[in-house]
Amino acid sequence: MSVQMPRYGAVIVAAGKSTRMKEFKQMMQIDHMAIAERVVKKFLHAGVQDVVMITGYRADEIEKALKKLGIVFLRNEKYETTQMLDSAKIGLRYMEGHCDRIYFCPVDVPFFSENTIRLEMTRKENLVFPICRNRIGHPILFDAALIPDILEYQGPRGLKGALDSFSAQTTCFLPVSDEGAVMSADTPRDAEYLKKLENDQKIHVESSISIALEKPFFNRDTVTLLRQIDRLGSVHEASDRTGISYSKAWQLIRDAEKGFGRQLVERSAGGKSGGEAHLTKDGRDLVFLYGELEFRVQRYAQQEYCNIFDTEKPFSKNVTKAKI
Repeated sequence: MSVQMPRYGAVIVAAGKSTRMKEFKQMMQIDHMAIAERVVKKFLHAGVQDVVMITGYRADEIEKALKKLGIVFLRNEKYETTQMLDSAKIGLRYMEGHCDRIYFCPVDVPFFSENTIRLEMTRKENLVFPICRNRIGHPILFDAALIPDILEYQGPRGLKGALDSFSAQTTCFLPVSDEGAVMSADTPRDAEYLKKLENDQKIHVESSISIALEKPFFNRDTVTLLRQIDRLGSVHEASDRTGISYSKAWQLIRDAEKGFGRQLVERSAGGKSGGEAHLTKDGRDLVFLYGELEFRVQRYAQQEYCNIFDTEKPFSKNVTKAKI
């Protein structure tokens, strides 16, 4: 397998407590979807392959609710005494060497549009800020080459200070007509206003892809498992994290390897947890290529939905999701 396309990743910080919101903000439901889930799905639907969420406060609750989305969870155990930059660094250490371009977003900015993500993808600068109404918004996009400098930064103003330290020649301030990119869900009133914005946006098609021979042998569940194996180094831990049995996890791996005719997981036997396991290069490439296929199929499905239902062309505005 050969992968030539840029690998996009996203770091979502969801570690802190909510001080102004009366309820647990990360899991607050807006139109039957938690804020944290909404942010993750925006990235996945826009074609971002690797998504990592940094948890801390009530981490078990968030990870259990979102485990089927195929993302990686990392914890900031010191979330009560550290800043957002510290959580961001945890995610960036994981992303280093995995992705070419990385988005960053706090979990409490849940209503930026997928079109904003795609517009940022068209830029080549090392650092891209979306700008709406003369305000800097999210998600921020930066090149992986900046990661070492961000990790070493110890100056004032946290992540903002780290990003401001880079040369203006490498920075793009990208105008977008996306009010959700510059609004945080800090209070119940904010959340209600953002909900209205979301409800004014158009329908989005969801698709599900399975790869099959005589029967399906590779789908999103397998991808979710493989991502967790690559992160945790253990099939046993990955099966626990994804909520499937250890025997079912190995069956998914064997079916995928048989179907594609190549080894996807390297394993070493031994120990009560089943030994160590890591993805081969083919395994990592396959996970990435499946995500690219899923994105292209979804984009095509959205275009056909617009043609068949005689509605607006896709991605011209912000979008919400509805199963068709």
